[in-house]
Amino acid sequence: MTAALLSRFQLPRHSLERVQSPGQLATCSLMLIAMHYSVGWWGMVFTPDSHGIPLVWPSTGVGLAFVYLYGYRLLPALGIATALVLWRFSGDMMQITEAAGVIVATLMGVGVGAFALRKLNFSPGFERVRDVALLYIVGGLSASGLAATAGAWSVAVSMEELRFTDTWWLCWVADLMGLLLVAPVLITWRASASTRSLEISRPALVTLTAVLIAVTGLVYSGTLDTSIAMPLSYAVFPLIMLSALRCPIQVTTTLMLVVGAIALSGTGWGVGPFADAGLPRSLLSLNAQLALLVLTGLVLWALRAQRESAEARARQHLDELARAGRLSTLGELSASLAHELNQPLCALTSYTHASRRLFKLERFDELGDALVRLDASAHRTAETVRQMRAFASGVLPETVPVAPAELIRPVLDLLELDFKRRHVRVQIDLSESLPRVMAAPVQIEQVLINLLKNAMDAIELQAHGRIEIAGQVANGQLEISVSDNGTGIPPERLANLFDSFATWKSGGVGLGLSISRSLVEGHGGQLTAVNLAGGGARFQITLPLEGVDGRR
Repeated sequence: MTAALLSRFQLPRHSLERVQSPGQLATCSLMLIAMHYSVGWWGMVFTPDSHGIPLVWPSTGVGLAFVYLYGYRLLPALGIATALVLWRFSGDMMQITEAAGVIVATLMGVGVGAFALRKLNFSPGFERVRDVALLYIVGGLSASGLAATAGAWSVAVSMEELRFTDTWWLCWVADLMGLLLVAPVLITWRASASTRSLEISRPALVTLTAVLIAVTGLVYSGTLDTSIAMPLSYAVFPLIMLSALRCPIQVTTTLMLVVGAIALSGTGWGVGPFADAGLPRSLLSLNAQLALLVLTGLVLWALRAQRESAEARARQHLDELARAGRLSTLGELSASLAHELNQPLCALTSYTHASRRLFKLERFDELGDALVRLDASAHRTAETVRQMRAFASGVLPETVPVAPAELIRPVLDLLELDFKRRHVRVQIDLSESLPRVMAAPVQIEQVLINLLKNAMDAIELQAHGRIEIAGQVANGQLEISVSDNGTGIPPERLANLFDSFATWKSGGVGLGLSISRSLVEGHGGQLTAVNLAGGGARFQITLPLEGVDGRR
């Protein structure tokens, strides 16, 4: 009902949004006065003690919720509402000065409470346990405390038989309990940004609501013996707990208000398990149970919200990591393509220039050979792109039986110009009788190109640079090694030699060895490196022989 009344008016819905237009201010003011007067009338009619003092006072909660939600411009309306309640129920017993004191204290309590909630970053969705604590502390110390002080003072002045100290704590409990029941409903329905959906079906929610009302109504109907009604009154706790864990906060606060209204009304009529001890003591005992019920529901909801918020942050963090990983992979793939295409494109450029020179010199026999090599380099470039894309997408390479010499020969042809330009002596120790291996030729050739280019870089400053390519069968696998007599690998670099972007060479990208290892491992083999005792380094590739699938 509360939600329906509130939703009929176009009011601001954010906790820190104040009313702006005169129309909004008038609407909010009228609603505040009507609701304040209505709950005040309910408290005076259903829960007065022998002196006419209401033992539950929800009006303070209404005032605090409205001023917190819509700003301090509603304080005059709260003053009018308080004056109407005092005139209606205490007009013949309270002097004007006493009534003015009550109004001022009420306004101060609500104003200070709303200010404290705003300043302390209270969340209207009760999404943290600290928000529940803030409502209890701020409501208890400021709003309810000052309102109770004013109420107790006016009663003590009007009735000489009642002392201020005897009355204050009764008024404070009445104000605080009313605040805890009413304020969360108004705040969550009007200001909570929670969009959490029901985790139970709508029929289940209807059943939950019906059972809750039925149990509470039965307990406070007066038909049950106290020995049965008292323990049964605690049956609402698991129902509220279920609501807190499965329903939006607005549903939970509304159900707690319904339970409280039924329980307080029944006890005020003198029925229910708390009615036997007399109205004041009965309502105070009931207030303690209801305060515990509200605390249980709000804290459980806050814990649920904190858990879901932590899970959402974790998911967001994982999404960000995944996005960063995709960007890193994209960058690495781009760098990998640039690295792997560098040699074929350089060869294309060299063959193109050679073809132009041969054409000008009319050396057509040599031109034909250059064009053949140009065509082979172009096809090799296209195949490199295709296989790198397959590698990046996780597709296993298509392997075919190939002789080790057939893997080495295209690589030597491709690097022939580099060997001549750098005056590199290459020794081949590769028997023609070595068994064939299962490999994707272009990928293994690319690995050999990377290793040979690295070896050429390592011996660049050597007077008698030498590279040796050897092959043998060991442990059921083919071992191909590329050795040089260069400067070797810095010992501190050996541990992360095959990591992406790990390089110590000036101008190096640090991807060649990383890609090479991935390509070899994709064949079910291994790529290792060691420094040689006499200087230089050896890189060794192992590949499965024909008929043996080493991939996992």
